[in-house]
Amino acid sequence: MTRVIVSVADENLGTLDDVVSDLRQAGMSVDGVQELLGTVTGSVDADTVLAALQDVPGVADVELQRDVRPS
Repeated sequence: MTRVIVSVADENLGTLDDVVSDLRQAGMSVDGVQELLGTVTGSVDADTVLAALQDVPGVADVELQRDVRPS
């Protein structure tokens, strides 16, 4: 599974539930929704094309989640 962070466009924050539903239909397993930040975290199978998430109406950006570890 690939961890991702999806940013929702400001103008679509009022329909965040719909965006989250559409992300699930596009193959994302949603772990968390940060309403104040307008982000959705979760994971996708390796076979899921990240562009499919980007094509969901209301999505501004899709990023791979990176783990930050102290050195």
